[in-house]
Amino acid sequence: IDLILNMTDLQSGTYERSIREFDAGRSLTTLISEYKHYAATKNIELKQNLDFIAFKINSDEYAFTQIFGNLIDNAIKYTDKGYVEVKAKHSEDDMLTVSISDTGIGMSKEFLPKLFSTFTQEEQGYTRSYDGNGLGMALVKRYCDLINAEISVESRKGKGTTFNVVIHG
Repeated sequence: IDLILNMTDLQSGTYERSIREFDAGRSLTTLISEYKHYAATKNIELKQNLDFIAFKINSDEYAFTQIFGNLIDNAIKYTDKGYVEVKAKHSEDDMLTVSISDTGIGMSKEFLPKLFSTFTQEEQGYTRSYDGNGLGMALVKRYCDLINAEISVESRKGKGTTFNVVIHG
């Protein structure tokens, strides 16, 4: 229900951005620790590799946490063995790059152009292996657009996926 409400706010234009300074490192560390238990229940490792302790950015913190919460959640959901790794680095020109990589099921190159569409999943029908409503990645893309972040994805079926998000500080 939360995903549907968030999408409704974004589509109707009622979401009001709240741009302020916050610590991106703390937000990422908090998200990662919130997902450690979920990863542990699946016997996969959730790795953290941040090249900074604190990094202040001016952005919408809610949108930021929605982007990375969805990406981490999906990475764990679609990984049955191996790991999920969250890497973050900032450059001297105040850009923050966050990568979420997994050793999960991956996606076909044919599906990738549809990835950010609403109500779309690669596996369709009642017999699909994973639950979901097809809104998570559409929301991630909308929140990225909202905060002027660039998102890209690399994936190989059966090998895993890496999402890269670049936020201009």
